[in-house]
Amino acid sequence: MLRVTTLYASSAAATAGYYTKYLVDAPGEVPGVWTGDQAAALGLTGTIDAEALELLLSGFDPMSGSQLGGALVDRVTADGRTVRAVAGFDATFSAPKSVSVWWALTGDPALLAAHDTAVAAALTHLERFGSTTRVRSNGRRLHPDSQGLTLVVFRQTTSRLDDPQLHTHAVVSAKVQTPDGRWLALDARYLKRNQRMLGGIYQAVLRAELTGRFGVAWTPVVNGQAELAGMPAELSAVFSKRTDQVNTALDAKIDEFREREGRDPTRWERAALTREAAVDTRGRKTGTGVTDLRTRWRDESAALGFDADQVTRAVRAERAVEPDPLTVAAVVEALSVRGSTWTRADVMRTICDLQPPVPGLDGTRWATWLEQACAEVIGACVDLDPTGADLTRRSSDGRSVWLEPTSPSFTSNAVLAEEEWVLTWATAAQDPEPAPSDTVQAAELDVMQAAVAAAVAGQDRLVLATGPAGTGKTRTLRAAAVDLAAHGRVVFGVAPSAKAARVLERDTGITSDTVHKLIHEHQRTDRPPAARYQLPAGATVIV
Repeated sequence: MLRVTTLYASSAAATAGYYTKYLVDAPGEVPGVWTGDQAAALGLTGTIDAEALELLLSGFDPMSGSQLGGALVDRVTADGRTVRAVAGFDATFSAPKSVSVWWALTGDPALLAAHDTAVAAALTHLERFGSTTRVRSNGRRLHPDSQGLTLVVFRQTTSRLDDPQLHTHAVVSAKVQTPDGRWLALDARYLKRNQRMLGGIYQAVLRAELTGRFGVAWTPVVNGQAELAGMPAELSAVFSKRTDQVNTALDAKIDEFREREGRDPTRWERAALTREAAVDTRGRKTGTGVTDLRTRWRDESAALGFDADQVTRAVRAERAVEPDPLTVAAVVEALSVRGSTWTRADVMRTICDLQPPVPGLDGTRWATWLEQACAEVIGACVDLDPTGADLTRRSSDGRSVWLEPTSPSFTSNAVLAEEEWVLTWATAAQDPEPAPSDTVQAAELDVMQAAVAAAVAGQDRLVLATGPAGTGKTRTLRAAAVDLAAHGRVVFGVAPSAKAARVLERDTGITSDTVHKLIHEHQRTDRPPAARYQLPAGATVIV
């Protein structure tokens, strides 16, 4: 798992003290160390101290003290808002709980080494593809590569409630240097938008490293993460106090959200609520050393009937097997289910989710294989980027410097064929003369909403209407549904997910279900056509 938070220059001193003193004060924890190509170029090596980190987060070279590009100062906008100067980002990589528990009970340094290998692999990918900046040119923006990142990594082994939790804070400086020597701001969108993918690389390499070292097997991947097969579930549960604490606070926030908004939170709103719950319940670490904690951990484990040897035997009894080879077609199919276009990061995330580790292949070789597999899949996709020998391209991903690294760039011939079919069908379905309904009750609608409602409730074979959030789409569809019902016409709503279908039905009064359910029931062969879940001829379907 990966979580990214923003660090601000105005808090540089406190932030530096937090990482270099507070986090490493407990016995058994280790100091942070410099890493990254730009750190090496500045001569930053070895362990870090608070003064050096404060200088970096304030926008200065920790070696010379010189300012790196523009000053990192807060600014006030015309409407009085304060925009805080961004100093960097904390990318926190956390191991699966089962791995942390295994390390807690055994103290095996190989588990720490595996975690470090996985973190390094994810940061190597980030530095290669996510260390771009932005430059204005003739009213537009270029997105060139920089010379790398300045990073500091702090490995930690406990949670705030003193449970075992292997994790690493990777502090990423917001200052990057262009090849011509200018210091500019890191374009952090690759890091922030691809947290799931970068966390997936970490998890995939960790699985490969531990399978390579110990031959262990894993549970199925869920949201990019798998657990060690054979780890007793009750052990993982008893050492998840911090997770339980956050989840309890999150449940309360979700209940408040539902009561206030009358609906479930979206995926992004839920993520924001989760971050709030984590902050609200965030207490200080006790500072108890790992040696003392390990005694407590072993006592808690013994109370459940397990010791270190038993846990190790249980984990190693589940042996990894040679997986079926992952095909390019399978990856493209998975990508196509999620969307019609995708990025290189999407390809990487999908491969990490689908491909189990191969026994005998360690994490370092696995990280190399992941990049090679990603390139192979991309080679089989349709490249949507413009072509031309005169384009200036980034060396990192081969794309034009005029294109954002996070913009979609690939699709497949199958997707293009489907889109062509849909466009052909839609063109043929357009009636020469529109036939809107003239009985829609439009008292609560504006002119555009009334026109859309009349079109939906009319006789046209196909009506296409789009509108951003807040434009009254729900009110418009409700008016159309009332008019259709008044004329005895069946109306049915379909949505991409069950949650979306429930919201559509609740807000508009239109009976709704998922697209998948409608297609599945229409195609099933275990029932006669008359008994299948299908709509009557002439029904109006709202998508």
